[in-house]
Amino acid sequence: MNTESEAIAQDRQAELRALLSRRLHFMGIGGQGISALARLAQTTGATVSGCDRTPSATTRELAAAGINVTIGHSAQHLQGQEALIITPAVLAVEPDHKELVAARQQGLPVVTWQELLGALTRDYCLLSVCGVHGKGTTTSLLALMLIEGGLDPTCVIGAVVPALGANYRLGQSHFFVNEADEFNHNFWHYHPRLTVVTSIEYEHPEFFADYEAFLQAFTHFIQGMDLSERWPLPPTLVMNADSPGCLELRARLGHWAGRTIFYTVAAEAIREKAEQLTSITVKGESPLLFEAHDLKLEGETSFRVRLYAEGSRGAASQARSLFGGEKIALHVPGLHNVQNALGAIAAAQSLGVSEEAIKRALEGFRGSRRRFEIRHQGPLLLAGRTCDVILIDDYAHHPTAIAATLAAARQRYPQRRLIAVYQPHMYSRTKVFFEQFVEAFDEADVVVISDIFPARERDTGLVHARDLAVALAQRPRFSGEGRQVLYGGDRAQTEAKLRSLLGDGDLVLIMGAGDIYLVTEQLLGEGGQSHHQG
Repeated sequence: MNTESEAIAQDRQAELRALLSRRLHFMGIGGQGISALARLAQTTGATVSGCDRTPSATTRELAAAGINVTIGHSAQHLQGQEALIITPAVLAVEPDHKELVAARQQGLPVVTWQELLGALTRDYCLLSVCGVHGKGTTTSLLALMLIEGGLDPTCVIGAVVPALGANYRLGQSHFFVNEADEFNHNFWHYHPRLTVVTSIEYEHPEFFADYEAFLQAFTHFIQGMDLSERWPLPPTLVMNADSPGCLELRARLGHWAGRTIFYTVAAEAIREKAEQLTSITVKGESPLLFEAHDLKLEGETSFRVRLYAEGSRGAASQARSLFGGEKIALHVPGLHNVQNALGAIAAAQSLGVSEEAIKRALEGFRGSRRRFEIRHQGPLLLAGRTCDVILIDDYAHHPTAIAATLAAARQRYPQRRLIAVYQPHMYSRTKVFFEQFVEAFDEADVVVISDIFPARERDTGLVHARDLAVALAQRPRFSGEGRQVLYGGDRAQTEAKLRSLLGDGDLVLIMGAGDIYLVTEQLLGEGGQSHHQG
């Protein structure tokens, strides 16, 4: 960066930081990330108000915290405001949104919440978690490990963490933990000292032209990490060695100035893995490698951890068991959650958090909202009949995440009939990853495909949820007795189909990043008090 561009960047940062003590209106304040920032902005001296199209648990919580929240949109909301804070999707989907137009006409700054958060974090030792899968869980775990270890971090997380009672936390130390999203290059606003990369594979086809553009976005993000001299923590990159995309990213970084730490659950080829990792770090360094071994995934999720400190030079002889060789047991199931836990362990260890504190955080963690969230377990009253069922909500909306979530459910509850209810998220994702979606549901016994949730897109007519249901039904897996695939229709029709399907012993996994969770809410509304776990 040349001197002129540095000066421009510094001026922009100064402008953004000044906003943190002014009157700010947050449009779409019910979203997870933007709502967390709104709460934090309250603590920096800003006067915060907000609006959203529909009421939600989040808007009610914000109102209870003293934030003036209005349901519906109007240019009148900007009276007396000094800046409009938005989500990036507004610029793409509704560039003529009345509040956006009014703000520009009035000369008010219009800022994405990610850019404002980037300005807020510049005074902190920022610890960011990025990647296609597992960001929320890994961020939650890392935050809880730091809290248990007495590091008192401030946190912004993309989901409500029951242990925190919120999706944010105000700490008193110089540490800040956040979830860094790649869509719209949002994470380019952050300059972390430590970054965890959970996984990389092509995602967000509505924004990234191809995998090359996607990978380049991550490369740019890592190259923008904080390499200054102000923190005792060296610049640190923690990467999932089981993700080919992560290995490709690290190779691209070449002679990166920081240190690299890897983690793996692929124990069967540990020496080869260590040699591979040493080769892609280019400098010939022997990176630290955290390994989960002695895994148990059937009926419970547990594992042991060991650390290889010398890479390819005698890897096996340099292993050191962590946690005294004791097993770690997780309440959240699945191999993917072992990976998430391992990434958080590697990051927390590099920060000097004690093994005792890390273990307490792991074993006390019961998940985040809509991440394999058990909403009900036991008898449920449905239209005059009672069924003994388990209802689980999950945010999975990418084929890889769906397959991993279904596998985890099958492993944890092997005797139950597994009903997968999925609401495809966005037309572009459904179209681009169509074949992967068709292959993602094989662990389910029954699949119900709801209509596509458009999110920030409009229907192009190129793909329909019915197409996915038809293709799934043609798979051999669903030709056997008791196996079926149904097109659910809209959300209300999907709920009606699910009610007719439910029977004793069923496990229902309701997945998607849209509003499909309201099916669960409706079922529990009729069935009475739910039994929350996590």
